[in-house]
Amino acid sequence: MQRVLVAVTLFAALGANASSLVEKMRDDKLIAMRNEELAMKRAFEKGRATLDAFLSKASSKAPGTSGYALKVAISEGANTEYFWVDDFKWSGDQFTGTLANEPQMVKKFRLGQRIKFGRELIVDWTYRDNPQRRTFGNFTACALLTRETPEDARRFKAQLGLECEEK
Repeated sequence: MQRVLVAVTLFAALGANASSLVEKMRDDKLIAMRNEELAMKRAFEKGRATLDAFLSKASSKAPGTSGYALKVAISEGANTEYFWVDDFKWSGDQFTGTLANEPQMVKKFRLGQRIKFGRELIVDWTYRDNPQRRTFGNFTACALLTRETPEDARRFKAQLGLECEEK
């Protein structure tokens, strides 16, 4: 059984009365969740299934949108860590971008480093619509929220404008 460590960095302006998950996200801490857990499997499937539509939006960023990022699996030995990558570009199935999380287990990269990766390593995506105060994508955060109390999950989603499908 492989253990997935998800690095989740979101927006620094999260409330002071943060839940444990929000605090971990704000502090760029690893959050462990097994990749075979149903919520995370669904998150990866949804991220991959909607990637083309996201890339279309990212190629012609609408006014008032920001924070376009991809979540990418990076392995080193038996360890797999998931990172947000921003400032990305692509040609076909090959991508380059800037690592937006500080590696905790995978030490071959560092925060801010430009990396190259294939489409097959992408598991999620996100962007922010500022006028709507809404975050799109970020399906892995929704999976992690399944482990939080309903009130903490509701508060977190409200703070980010994140909508999660309830299954």
